[in-house]
Amino acid sequence: MKLWIGYDPREDIAWRVCKASLERHFPGVRIGRLALGNPDIAGVYSRKLIRDHGQLTDVLTGQPFSTEFSFSRFLVPHLEGYKGWAAYCDCDFLWRGDARDLFDLADERFAVMVVPHNHCPEEVRKMDGVRQTKYFRKNWSSLILWNCGHEKNKALTPARVNNMP
Repeated sequence: MKLWIGYDPREDIAWRVCKASLERHFPGVRIGRLALGNPDIAGVYSRKLIRDHGQLTDVLTGQPFSTEFSFSRFLVPHLEGYKGWAAYCDCDFLWRGDARDLFDLADERFAVMVVPHNHCPEEVRKMDGVRQTKYFRKNWSSLILWNCGHEKNKALTPARVNNMP
């Protein structure tokens, strides 16, 4: 079982806290650091972004996004060789229990498992003063249990992740 944690240099402390809390409750867990400079995704992730005063913008769509891992999280099935189960979480998670409980929920019928909820933020600014965006299924991808070998996830090739709007 491997758990990938999204990494953005602006949130280094949050990433370290997330990692430490995960290791505390799940000794021996394999942790992947989903960072743009990580050798695991070097040469795989090529989606272009613009940085402007803390705001990140996707060059392909012109849409704003918040962290460097906003799109790279969808590479997890590829990084796992399209085999087995893996989890992904944003770096601002604080694990208060054993992540094995999450993996115990794995159901082969599903390509991905998330926690659906209706999140409609009221604030107009968030982290580092960047614009808060509202959209359907907001934050559903903050925690993902990936069935990496599921047929549907084989469509998440680096080319699609890098080029899909």
